[in-house]
This record gives sequence, structure tokens and C-alpha cells, in this order.
Amino acid sequence: MTQDADCGTKRALSRTSHLPKQSPSAALDLSTPHWHRSPSLRVRARVRRTRVPALFSPGVASYIVRLTGLLTVLLVMCVGGALAAVCRTDIGQEAPLLPRVMVNVDGAVIGLSTSAQNVGDVLADLHIELGPLDRTKPTPETPITDNLGITVTRVGCREVVAEEALKPVTVVLADSDSPAGYTKMLSEGQDGVVRRTYRVWEKDGEESSRGVITEEIVVQPQDIVVLRGTHGLTSRGADWRRPVLMEATAYDPGPKSCGKWASGYTATGAKAERGIVAVDDRVIPMGTRMYIPGYGFGVAADRGGAIKGMRIDLCYPTYEEARQWGRQRVKVYLLD
Repeated sequence: MTQDADCGTKRALSRTSHLPKQSPSAALDLSTPHWHRSPSLRVRARVRRTRVPALFSPGVASYIVRLTGLLTVLLVMCVGGALAAVCRTDIGQEAPLLPRVMVNVDGAVIGLSTSAQNVGDVLADLHIELGPLDRTKPTPETPITDNLGITVTRVGCREVVAEEALKPVTVVLADSDSPAGYTKMLSEGQDGVVRRTYRVWEKDGEESSRGVITEEIVVQPQDIVVLRGTHGLTSRGADWRRPVLMEATAYDPGPKSCGKWASGYTATGAKAERGIVAVDDRVIPMGTRMYIPGYGFGVAADRGGAIKGMRIDLCYPTYEEARQWGRQRVKVYLLD
């Protein structure tokens, strides 16, 4: 093996021995194109080709290429379809808008677009709190629709105490002894005072209604009493009151009239003073107001052992005044 190699080398050197010697730098100057080089510098080199063994046959390789291309197309279609599904907007059709509502509350109007499901959710989103009596129109459970109007009404309730004037009534007394057209003012009347407790309802700060809870008369009104002559007139359809003829006596609250057990108070507990009239309550009920000419106004608020039937007893502050009245037959006008 060594001898053959040496022989090969000698033969190669003999083939190039006739060429002129060149410097190493000239031999290595490869920047000059081969067509500019001297033909004498060309060296033919034998290139040994190495055969690479084929992994696939031509038919299998072609099939793999086609399959790879098909898979690539399918992958592109899938990715494109997914992106289109996310970003697609139909041509000529706008994206859906949220419904718009108008809220009227506390004197202000608020317009907004909302994703809330019902009226109550809209108010919660706006931080609008409802009191126990507040109302909404429509109700909080109403579903939201476009252009829905929502009204919040603030409702309040309170109690108010007020003292008010109690107007007197006019009472006309018939006097058959006086001619028709005769009129005499017996009492001009006087306003009373009534204390009323109201329940007041308010809507949005303004009173909407009120109702009376309790009522107490602090001062009784005095009726306007007019005496009218009715001689010769018929009583059919008349607005006057006719008198009742009765026998009237008088007393005072002291022991001279009421005995040693006199307390100064009547059988009903009222203080015995001018205006108190003792009656037979089977004829005139207790509490009945009356007018007696010559005495004035009185109220049935006492009883007496001797007061029976058509008889009354008038109270005076003193015994002397009671004696001056004595015993009289009078016209008694019952006002109640």
C-alpha cells in the first residue's frame, strides 16, 4: 500500500514539473476571475461525488408534499374562520345598542343607557334609595325597555296639631206674639276654638291630602240667636224654632237653696253657676242648650227633686237674684 501511494505522487509531480514556478501568494490569488487567469494555471481537479441514499421513493415524496400543502390550507382556513367569527360585523347592520331610559327623581331628569334588567336595578345603579313610603312608576320589578320613563315619587306622612276657629251657627227663634217682620238679635255669637290633629300626606314635598285623627273643642262657640216675629205666619217649611211653654223657678248653689249638703256642683259634676238649668231629663235631655227670654242662654246640666215634667230651675250666682226671678211661666227655646 505505501509503495503504490508513492508511485501515484511521483506521477502527479511529473505532470506539473514543466509549469513555471509561482510564488505562494500568486498561487493563492483567487480574486482574479478564472477567465483572466492563464490557461497554464488551470488545474483540473477530480471531484468525487458522494451518493446520498433516498429515504422515500419519488411517489411517496410527492404524496407527502401534497398532504402537507392540504394541511396548511386547512389550518389557514380554521384560523381565518375563528378570527372572522370574533371580528365579523354584518354589512349594513349596526351593533346592538343598550336601551335608553329617562329617570325623573327629586326634581331632576336623568337620561342614560343601561344594561340593567329592571327598574329597581336602574335605581340601584344610580344610587337612588327609596324610602318606606316612596313609589315608582312603573314598579321596581318592571323589565327595562327602550325609551322607558321612570318616575320616583317621594311620599311622606306626618301628624300636625292645629287650633282652629269653630264658627257659630245661626238659630232663629219664632215669637208668635210679635208681628211678622219683627227681628231682634238675642246673641251675636262668638267663635269657638277646636284643636284638631291631622294626618298629612305629602308627595315630593307638597301636601297632597290630610285627614282628621282627633278633635277636641277647647272653647264652645256661641250661637248667633235671632228672635223673629211670626204672628200670622204658617210654620210649614219654616226654619225657625218654636218655644215650649214651661214653668221656671230659680235657685243659687248655696245652702239656702240646696240645703246644708250643698257642694256648689250639679248632679252632672258641672260647677253651679249662671247658665245651668235643672230639668226633668225625661222631658229635656241632659246637655240640651236652650234660650229663655229674660234669662238668656242655658244648658240642661242639673236635676232637682221637685223638678218634674214641664218645669225648669234656673241657677243664679246669689240667693237674692234667685228670689227676684221667683216663679214665672216662660217660653223655652230648645236649641239642640
